[in-house]
Amino acid sequence: MKIQDEKNPVTILLMIILFCIVCSCKDDDNAGNKNYDPSQPVKITEFTPKNGAARTRLFIYGENFGTDLSLINVTIGGLKAKVIGSNGECIYCVVPSRAYEGTVKVSIGTESNISEVEAIEKFKYESKTVVSTLCGYVSETGEYKVTDGPFETAGFNVVSWLSFDPKNSKHLYGVEEYSSIRLIDLEKREVSTTVTTGQMNISRPRTISWFPGSDNMLVGNDQGSEDGISNVVLPRSENFLRAEVVTRSRSCNGSAVHPVNGEVYFSQWEGGSIWRFDPIVDKDKKELFKVWANGYEIGIVFHPTGNYAYLIIHNNHCIVKSNYNWAEKRLDIPQPFVGNYGSNGWVDGVGTAARFDTPWQGVFVKNEKYEKQGKSDIYDFYVCDRHTGSIRKITPEGMVTTFAGRGSEGLDSKHYGYIDGDLRKEARFDQPCGLAYDEETKTFYIGDVQNRRIRMIAVEEDVQSDGSEKEGEE
Repeated sequence: MKIQDEKNPVTILLMIILFCIVCSCKDDDNAGNKNYDPSQPVKITEFTPKNGAARTRLFIYGENFGTDLSLINVTIGGLKAKVIGSNGECIYCVVPSRAYEGTVKVSIGTESNISEVEAIEKFKYESKTVVSTLCGYVSETGEYKVTDGPFETAGFNVVSWLSFDPKNSKHLYGVEEYSSIRLIDLEKREVSTTVTTGQMNISRPRTISWFPGSDNMLVGNDQGSEDGISNVVLPRSENFLRAEVVTRSRSCNGSAVHPVNGEVYFSQWEGGSIWRFDPIVDKDKKELFKVWANGYEIGIVFHPTGNYAYLIIHNNHCIVKSNYNWAEKRLDIPQPFVGNYGSNGWVDGVGTAARFDTPWQGVFVKNEKYEKQGKSDIYDFYVCDRHTGSIRKITPEGMVTTFAGRGSEGLDSKHYGYIDGDLRKEARFDQPCGLAYDEETKTFYIGDVQNRRIRMIAVEEDVQSDGSEKEGEE
């Protein structure tokens, strides 16, 4: 079922009331239903508002529109607008997405006898950042399967971690848990399986990171044996098809490579510990510290400078900050940063006053305002908050706000679902986990686990390279 804001029952009622008030106030003497007269011209006198984004409610005033909606067709910028109502002299419609050209046209009648009129002014279309769907086929009845192929037919199961190839911004890799590493080719618009768990001799890939120079990919693996594989490296020279063992340990929930020095850091569930391994000088891994106690599921994301790392504690709903000791070449014992250990919820705020519910992958994004202000740290941190169905933004000072998700209030009592559109007013996710950012196009990519899709957050001109429009379904 297609979901759009104008289908919200509360919104529909309010818009109908507004439509009636606006049209009656426009000309009280002429209020009331009027039939279309084919012998008379159709006229547009004006429309309001003069500008707006997709889904803006537009009122078109004129003469001889009639009240039969089956005879009324409105286009804005050459794209069909949804017509909600007409009283004969006022048409209420909704601006379609990507109506950039702005010409407002009204046509009345049947194919054999159509009267068309164009407004003198153009509607000024305003682009905005929206959530959309990149790929992931799910049937109308909710069926899906892991399938390679074009974006239109490719399917996913659980893509919980995403990472761009540092040497090719069109290649986005995703961890398909318990299965494989998938390649999402943004240029060819197709999905393929790069390497399977069987080929890597691992059971549950969890994270992807890259060594300095970007020639080799590191994949963290979660398994129960102390002698089992916890990290493997996939050489670019072999097209990421062969895995070389880097470390052995049980229950590796996340790993990361220092972006400058190249040391490998990884977490272990037992003891909530963080380990370090330098592939060049070390013969074996070394435990650095325990975050708190047993049973911690931790993801690791380094700041681009390497000055610190965020340890994302998935199952205890907080993020701690570990500074990098450049002299000793190691991460220091972390300090609380945002969220409160063990307390889950959805609360925007500062530091430990904020609440998360299972934060997952995060990514650092450069903030141009910080650069102009001369700040020492010019990156915000965006993170998927899995069970609140949202993307959260965290400033260097620890201010947490909700960036996207949990939209369409009034539709139902849920905060999750599958709806594309405005970041906060409309869009919904269902357990967003993987998150990657393309700095060149300023586009976020989200592994939306329960929706079995890859979602996007971008200025809408960049949303669909083929120019098509995708709306949320639920």
